[in-house]
Amino acid sequence: MKALSPLCRAVLGAALILALSALLAWAGPTWLDPAWTKRLLGALLGLVVVVYANDIPKALAKRARMRCTSPGADQAARRFAGWSLVLGGIAYMLAWLLAPLELAGMVGGLALGASVTCAALGCIRIGARQAG
Repeated sequence: MKALSPLCRAVLGAALILALSALLAWAGPTWLDPAWTKRLLGALLGLVVVVYANDIPKALAKRARMRCTSPGADQAARRFAGWSLVLGGIAYMLAWLLAPLELAGMVGGLALGASVTCAALGCIRIGARQAG
């Protein structure tokens, strides 16, 4: 079976996100408490971050490699960035599922922001260590 093109995968992913969001909006007032509808939508956004965080380092490997002097340093930087972002997405999901609803967005956003900062600083550190 032929692998799907990146554009086809992106369209299918967007369709899945829209379908799940529509399902939550439809089921929300009847079968789900409105608070749980918000929580599940936030967790869905965290899942999107996890999926994209898994793909971003692979895409960087093909398009714009870091200016590292060794392939090992490039691989280490991409792996560190990927893991940081995946863990940030998981933390975002957990914040929406477990934190008090009025704090979930702030806690999740702080966790995700910290993971993005960690990923960027880690890549800079790995690149600087190899360059100097």
